[in-house]
This record gives sequence, structure tokens and C-alpha cells, in this order.
Amino acid sequence: MEIRCIGTGTMGSTTRGNQSILVDDILFDIGSGVVKKIEAMQIYTKSIKYLVITHVHADHFVDLPNYLIGRSIRKENSQTLPIICGKGVKEKAIKLFELCFGDGNKDKYNNFEEKYNVQFIELEDGQSYSNNRIKLTAYDLEHGGCKPILGYTLEKEGKVVGYATDTTLCENVEKICQKCDIAFLDATNTIPTKSHMGLDEVIELSKKYPKCKIYAVHRSDYVHSHIKEINFPEDEQIIKL
Repeated sequence: MEIRCIGTGTMGSTTRGNQSILVDDILFDIGSGVVKKIEAMQIYTKSIKYLVITHVHADHFVDLPNYLIGRSIRKENSQTLPIICGKGVKEKAIKLFELCFGDGNKDKYNNFEEKYNVQFIELEDGQSYSNNRIKLTAYDLEHGGCKPILGYTLEKEGKVVGYATDTTLCENVEKICQKCDIAFLDATNTIPTKSHMGLDEVIELSKKYPKCKIYAVHRSDYVHSHIKEINFPEDEQIIKL
């Protein structure tokens, strides 16, 4: 597998793009700026076969219209795009399109999935989407009052990749670390807050689950060069697994 870090930052970061990774042809999160970033990296919509959304905050969700409309304009939508997400995300996606591109026609998005050739697959905690290539399992996380907020494990080619951003330390974060060969974890701040993990917690997870190689992502602009226990990827970095 090849993992490309599209963005590794928070909404407030001035040095990194909003959090997103591409695992082969599976894009995790599509927040503000992600579409232009993947285009600048010469990754195009036709090469992305699955879209995975953690939650509907702007820095993880609001580039969805740019992505789907661009895909349609370039006639790259002959293959149905599965959108793996939490309950209610389809409804919120349609509302986002109405807000951004509505023209007063109340029926414009009645057949949203057919119009953009997508399939929303809304999962709850512990549920999975799978086919003969991949298995994606959803895990409830804790991010203030945001519901749903999901982390995921991706099983592919005998390896397991974990993704848990925008969360405090909770039981499901530990489940992800326990299961994975590599995990991308929230490290927004150096200390924990009511909505995010802190670096010390991420370091402790790396010690507790040594078989899981942990990458600290969704980072604000702090200095981390003295920390050796975990990995700190940068935008556009490529990781082989």
C-alpha cells in the first residue's frame, strides 16, 4: 500500500493543509482546500475509487461539492463512487449542495446519488463496508458535541491502517491501535482538550501498542522535533506499507 498525506494540519494551522490522507485509491476526509491540494499533487478524481468521511465539520467535509462537481464536469463519474460515512451525512451533503449551488429549484437534488453517481454507505459503531478488495470498519469517537464522529480501520492486502482524527482519547482509539499495523491519530495540541488528544497521550499509545506504528496528524503549529516516540508526517509525504 501507498499512503499519501494530503494534509496534516488543523483548520487553524498556517503551515499545513487540512487533514486528509489517500491510501492507494481511498481518500479519507475532504475538507476545505483538499480538492485543490490533490490536484496540485497531480492526483485526480478518476484515480479515487472510495471516499471516507469522518464527520461534517468544515475542515473534513465541505470540499465535497467541489469534488463531485469537478468529477462530473470532467466526465470521470462513469464508475459509482462509494461514500463511506456516518448516519445522516447524505442528508447534510444535499443541504451543503443546496447552500452552495442552489438556484431556487427545490427538486434539484431529489436524485442526488444518481446525478453524481455516488452511493452513500452510512455506518454506525462496529459496522463494516467490505468487498473483495477492502474492509472498512467504523468506530465511534468523542469530539465534543459532534455526532456522529467516526474513526476507521482499513484492512487491505493483509495490512490494517487506522484513522482517528478529531477525537479525545477513548476506548475506540485504543481498539484501533490494538488492531492496526499503522495508525494516523489526532495530535491537535501538545496537551489534551475537551475535543482533542494531546501529544503525551499519543506517545503513551505508541508505548502501549508497540506493534502499531503511530503517525501524529491533525496538528496545530507546535514544535515537535525533540519527540522521537512517534512519527510526524508532513503534507505530500508518501508512506509505504
